[in-house]
Amino acid sequence: MKTLRFRTGVEVPQLGFGTFKLDGEACVDAVRDAIELGYRHIDTAFAYKNHREVAAGIKQSGICREDLFVTTKIPLGLQRRDQVIQFGQKLQEELETEYVDLLLIHWPNKKIAFSETLGAMGELVSRGVVRNIGISNINRHIMAEADEVSLVPLVTNQVEFHPFLYQRELLQACEEKQILVTAYSPIARGEVMTDARMTTIAERNGVSPVQLALAWAMEKGIIVIPKATGRRHIEENLIAEQITLSPEEIAEIDAFGDHKRMIDGPWKHYPLE
Repeated sequence: MKTLRFRTGVEVPQLGFGTFKLDGEACVDAVRDAIELGYRHIDTAFAYKNHREVAAGIKQSGICREDLFVTTKIPLGLQRRDQVIQFGQKLQEELETEYVDLLLIHWPNKKIAFSETLGAMGELVSRGVVRNIGISNINRHIMAEADEVSLVPLVTNQVEFHPFLYQRELLQACEEKQILVTAYSPIARGEVMTDARMTTIAERNGVSPVQLALAWAMEKGIIVIPKATGRRHIEENLIAEQITLSPEEIAEIDAFGDHKRMIDGPWKHYPLE
Protein backbone atom coordinates (compact mmCIF):
# COMPACT_ATOMS: atom_id res chain seq x y z
CA MET A 1 0.00 0.00 0.00
CA LYS A 2 1.49 3.34 -1.08
CA THR A 3 1.76 6.00 1.61
CA LEU A 4 2.20 9.75 1.76
CA ARG A 5 3.79 11.71 4.59
CA PHE A 6 1.98 14.42 6.55
CA ARG A 7 3.86 17.55 7.57
CA THR A 8 3.95 16.01 11.07
CA GLY A 9 5.98 13.07 9.74
CA VAL A 10 3.09 10.60 10.07
CA GLU A 11 2.52 8.30 7.10
CA VAL A 12 -0.98 7.85 5.67
CA PRO A 13 -2.11 5.26 3.11
CA GLN A 14 -2.74 7.16 -0.13
CA LEU A 15 -5.65 4.98 -1.24
CA GLY A 16 -8.37 4.84 1.40
CA PHE A 17 -11.84 3.37 1.60
CA GLY A 18 -14.74 5.82 1.85
CA THR A 19 -17.96 4.93 3.67
CA PHE A 20 -20.31 7.78 2.72
CA LYS A 21 -23.88 6.45 2.39
CA LEU A 22 -22.87 3.00 3.58
CA ASP A 23 -24.90 1.64 6.48
CA GLY A 24 -26.16 -1.55 8.05
CA GLU A 25 -24.69 -4.91 7.10
CA ALA A 26 -23.62 -3.54 3.72
CA CYS A 27 -21.25 -1.18 5.54
CA VAL A 28 -19.96 -3.92 7.85
CA ASP A 29 -19.29 -6.23 4.91
CA ALA A 30 -17.68 -3.53 2.76
CA VAL A 31 -15.28 -2.39 5.50
CA ARG A 32 -14.32 -5.96 6.33
CA ASP A 33 -13.78 -6.85 2.67
CA ALA A 34 -11.75 -3.70 2.04
CA ILE A 35 -9.39 -4.47 4.90
CA GLU A 36 -9.07 -8.13 3.91
CA LEU A 37 -8.18 -7.06 0.37
CA GLY A 38 -5.45 -4.72 1.58
CA TYR A 39 -6.93 -1.30 2.39
CA ARG A 40 -5.43 0.25 5.51
CA HIS A 41 -7.21 3.63 5.55
CA ILE A 42 -10.90 3.83 6.44
CA ASP A 43 -12.75 7.15 6.17
CA THR A 44 -16.01 7.81 8.00
CA ALA A 45 -17.81 10.72 9.68
CA PHE A 46 -20.22 11.36 12.50
CA ALA A 47 -22.75 12.59 9.93
CA TYR A 48 -22.65 9.25 8.10
CA LYS A 49 -24.16 7.56 11.18
CA ASN A 50 -22.17 4.41 10.54
CA HIS A 51 -19.43 4.49 13.18
CA ARG A 52 -20.72 1.31 14.83
CA GLU A 53 -20.92 -0.53 11.50
CA VAL A 54 -17.39 0.61 10.60
CA ALA A 55 -16.21 -0.66 13.99
CA ALA A 56 -17.92 -4.01 13.37
CA GLY A 57 -16.27 -4.34 9.96
CA ILE A 58 -12.87 -3.59 11.45
CA LYS A 59 -13.44 -6.16 14.18
CA GLN A 60 -14.52 -8.83 11.72
CA SER A 61 -11.40 -8.25 9.62
CA GLY A 62 -9.21 -9.25 12.56
CA ILE A 63 -6.67 -6.52 11.81
CA CYS A 64 -4.52 -5.06 14.57
CA ARG A 65 -5.57 -1.50 15.39
CA GLU A 66 -2.00 -0.26 14.95
CA ASP A 67 -2.02 -1.41 11.32
CA LEU A 68 -5.06 0.67 10.39
CA PHE A 69 -5.54 4.40 9.72
CA VAL A 70 -9.01 5.66 10.71
CA THR A 71 -10.40 9.08 9.81
CA THR A 72 -13.62 10.67 11.07
CA LYS A 73 -15.12 14.15 11.07
CA ILE A 74 -16.85 16.64 13.36
CA PRO A 75 -20.24 17.65 11.94
CA LEU A 76 -21.40 21.19 11.33
CA GLY A 77 -23.53 21.32 14.48
CA LEU A 78 -20.92 20.13 16.99
CA GLN A 79 -18.03 22.57 16.74
CA ARG A 80 -18.11 24.43 20.07
CA ARG A 81 -15.26 23.49 22.41
CA ASP A 82 -17.35 21.44 24.82
CA GLN A 83 -19.11 19.69 21.95
CA VAL A 84 -15.79 18.74 20.35
CA ILE A 85 -14.49 17.34 23.65
CA GLN A 86 -17.70 15.32 24.08
CA PHE A 87 -17.37 14.15 20.52
CA GLY A 88 -13.94 12.76 21.40
CA GLN A 89 -15.52 10.43 23.93
CA LYS A 90 -18.35 9.56 21.56
CA LEU A 91 -16.05 8.54 18.75
CA GLN A 92 -14.12 6.30 21.13
CA GLU A 93 -17.36 4.56 22.11
CA GLU A 94 -18.87 4.26 18.65
CA LEU A 95 -15.69 3.28 16.80
CA GLU A 96 -14.56 1.05 19.70
CA THR A 97 -11.06 2.51 19.65
CA GLU A 98 -8.88 4.48 22.03
CA TYR A 99 -7.95 6.93 19.28
CA VAL A 100 -8.54 7.94 15.69
CA ASP A 101 -5.63 8.70 13.41
CA LEU A 102 -7.24 11.77 11.88
CA LEU A 103 -10.08 14.08 12.94
CA LEU A 104 -11.42 16.68 10.53
CA ILE A 105 -13.81 19.60 10.66
CA HIS A 106 -16.42 18.24 8.24
CA TRP A 107 -18.00 21.53 7.12
CA PRO A 108 -16.80 24.85 8.56
CA ASN A 109 -19.27 26.79 10.71
CA LYS A 110 -19.11 30.53 10.06
CA LYS A 111 -20.66 31.26 13.47
CA ILE A 112 -17.80 29.60 15.36
CA ALA A 113 -14.19 30.76 15.25
CA PHE A 114 -11.68 28.29 13.89
CA SER A 115 -9.56 28.94 16.97
CA GLU A 116 -12.28 27.48 19.22
CA THR A 117 -12.90 24.33 17.20
CA LEU A 118 -9.29 23.65 16.30
CA GLY A 119 -8.20 24.47 19.84
CA ALA A 120 -10.54 21.79 21.17
CA MET A 121 -9.31 19.35 18.54
CA GLY A 122 -5.79 20.12 19.73
CA GLU A 123 -6.88 19.21 23.26
CA LEU A 124 -8.01 15.83 21.96
CA VAL A 125 -4.56 15.38 20.42
CA SER A 126 -2.90 16.16 23.76
CA ARG A 127 -5.18 13.61 25.44
CA GLY A 128 -4.27 10.91 22.93
CA VAL A 129 -7.81 10.60 21.59
CA VAL A 130 -6.76 11.99 18.20
CA ARG A 131 -3.37 11.75 16.50
CA ASN A 132 -3.72 14.25 13.65
CA ILE A 133 -6.20 16.97 12.74
CA GLY A 134 -7.34 18.58 9.52
CA ILE A 135 -10.15 20.30 7.70
CA SER A 136 -12.66 19.56 4.99
CA ASN A 137 -14.63 21.57 2.43
CA ILE A 138 -12.53 24.66 3.11
CA ASN A 139 -11.47 26.97 0.29
CA ARG A 140 -7.91 28.23 -0.08
CA HIS A 141 -8.68 31.63 1.43
CA ILE A 142 -10.13 30.49 4.75
CA MET A 143 -7.71 27.56 4.83
CA ALA A 144 -4.95 30.08 5.43
CA GLU A 145 -6.93 31.49 8.36
CA ALA A 146 -7.52 28.06 9.86
CA ASP A 147 -3.87 27.07 9.48
CA GLU A 148 -2.70 30.26 11.16
CA VAL A 149 -4.81 29.85 14.31
CA SER A 150 -4.38 26.10 14.80
CA LEU A 151 -1.84 25.23 17.49
CA VAL A 152 -1.58 21.71 16.03
CA PRO A 153 -0.47 21.43 12.37
CA LEU A 154 -3.30 20.82 9.93
CA VAL A 155 -2.32 17.82 7.81
CA THR A 156 -5.02 17.62 5.15
CA ASN A 157 -7.92 19.42 3.50
CA GLN A 158 -10.54 16.93 2.31
CA VAL A 159 -12.46 18.30 -0.66
CA GLU A 160 -14.38 17.20 -3.72
CA PHE A 161 -11.74 16.57 -6.38
CA HIS A 162 -12.06 14.58 -9.62
CA PRO A 163 -11.35 14.98 -13.36
CA PHE A 164 -14.45 17.17 -13.76
CA LEU A 165 -13.49 19.36 -10.80
CA TYR A 166 -9.76 19.91 -11.00
CA GLN A 167 -9.17 22.40 -8.17
CA ARG A 168 -5.77 23.51 -9.37
CA GLU A 169 -5.45 26.68 -7.27
CA LEU A 170 -6.56 24.95 -4.08
CA LEU A 171 -4.10 22.12 -4.69
CA GLN A 172 -1.30 24.63 -5.19
CA ALA A 173 -2.24 26.52 -2.00
CA CYS A 174 -2.23 23.27 -0.04
CA GLU A 175 1.14 22.28 -1.45
CA GLU A 176 2.60 25.63 -0.42
CA LYS A 177 1.49 25.00 3.16
CA GLN A 178 2.46 21.31 3.10
CA ILE A 179 -1.18 20.36 3.65
CA LEU A 180 -2.14 17.26 1.68
CA VAL A 181 -5.35 17.23 -0.32
CA THR A 182 -7.73 14.33 0.24
CA ALA A 183 -10.15 13.76 -2.63
CA TYR A 184 -13.68 12.65 -1.88
CA SER A 185 -15.98 11.69 -4.75
CA PRO A 186 -12.80 11.03 -6.79
CA ILE A 187 -14.80 9.19 -9.45
CA ALA A 188 -17.45 11.95 -9.64
CA ARG A 189 -20.15 9.66 -8.25
CA GLY A 190 -19.58 7.27 -11.12
CA GLU A 191 -19.82 9.81 -13.92
CA VAL A 192 -16.27 9.06 -15.05
CA MET A 193 -17.58 5.70 -16.29
CA THR A 194 -19.74 7.28 -18.98
CA ASP A 195 -17.50 10.15 -20.05
CA ALA A 196 -16.17 9.60 -23.58
CA ARG A 197 -12.89 11.39 -22.84
CA MET A 198 -12.17 9.24 -19.81
CA THR A 199 -13.22 6.07 -21.63
CA THR A 200 -10.84 6.80 -24.51
CA ILE A 201 -7.82 7.36 -22.25
CA ALA A 202 -8.74 4.37 -20.08
CA GLU A 203 -8.99 2.03 -23.09
CA ARG A 204 -5.61 3.25 -24.28
CA ASN A 205 -4.13 2.11 -20.94
CA GLY A 206 -6.13 -1.08 -20.59
CA VAL A 207 -7.82 0.09 -17.39
CA SER A 208 -11.30 1.23 -16.37
CA PRO A 209 -12.30 4.91 -16.24
CA VAL A 210 -12.66 4.54 -12.46
CA GLN A 211 -9.11 3.24 -12.12
CA LEU A 212 -7.93 6.02 -14.42
CA ALA A 213 -9.57 8.74 -12.31
CA LEU A 214 -8.01 7.39 -9.13
CA ALA A 215 -4.58 7.05 -10.72
CA TRP A 216 -4.77 10.62 -12.08
CA ALA A 217 -5.41 12.04 -8.61
CA MET A 218 -2.78 9.84 -6.98
CA GLU A 219 -0.18 10.99 -9.53
CA LYS A 220 -0.73 14.49 -8.09
CA GLY A 221 0.14 13.38 -4.56
CA ILE A 222 -3.49 13.37 -3.46
CA ILE A 223 -5.10 10.96 -1.00
CA VAL A 224 -8.18 9.33 -2.55
CA ILE A 225 -11.05 7.72 -0.64
CA PRO A 226 -13.42 6.10 -3.14
CA LYS A 227 -16.49 4.31 -1.88
CA ALA A 228 -17.31 0.94 -3.38
CA THR A 229 -19.72 -1.87 -2.66
CA GLY A 230 -19.17 -5.47 -3.63
CA ARG A 231 -15.86 -7.20 -3.16
CA ARG A 232 -15.02 -7.12 -6.89
CA HIS A 233 -15.41 -3.33 -7.17
CA ILE A 234 -13.49 -2.76 -3.95
CA GLU A 235 -10.63 -4.90 -5.29
CA GLU A 236 -10.66 -3.24 -8.72
CA ASN A 237 -10.03 0.17 -7.15
CA LEU A 238 -6.80 -1.15 -5.63
CA ILE A 239 -5.37 -1.59 -9.12
CA ALA A 240 -5.17 2.20 -9.41
CA GLU A 241 -2.05 2.07 -7.25
CA GLN A 242 -0.25 0.16 -10.00
CA ILE A 243 -1.16 2.50 -12.87
CA THR A 244 1.41 4.95 -14.20
CA LEU A 245 0.18 7.69 -16.53
CA SER A 246 2.36 9.62 -18.93
CA PRO A 247 2.78 13.37 -18.43
CA GLU A 248 0.82 13.84 -21.65
CA GLU A 249 -2.13 11.80 -20.38
CA ILE A 250 -2.18 13.68 -17.08
CA ALA A 251 -2.13 16.97 -18.98
CA GLU A 252 -4.95 15.71 -21.20
CA ILE A 253 -7.20 15.14 -18.20
CA ASP A 254 -6.05 18.37 -16.57
CA ALA A 255 -7.23 20.23 -19.65
CA PHE A 256 -10.83 19.02 -19.52
CA GLY A 257 -11.79 22.40 -18.12
CA ASP A 258 -15.02 21.20 -16.52
CA HIS A 259 -16.13 22.71 -13.24
CA LYS A 260 -18.81 20.29 -12.14
CA ARG A 261 -19.65 19.85 -8.47
CA MET A 262 -21.37 16.71 -7.25
CA ILE A 263 -21.61 17.85 -3.62
CA ASP A 264 -23.14 21.21 -2.78
CA GLY A 265 -26.02 22.51 -0.73
CA PRO A 266 -27.48 25.08 1.63
CA TRP A 267 -25.63 23.61 4.62
CA LYS A 268 -22.31 25.14 3.57
CA HIS A 269 -21.43 28.35 5.44
CA TYR A 270 -18.59 29.52 3.18
CA PRO A 271 -18.16 29.63 -0.60
CA LEU A 272 -16.47 26.50 -1.92
CA GLU A 273 -14.19 28.56 -4.14
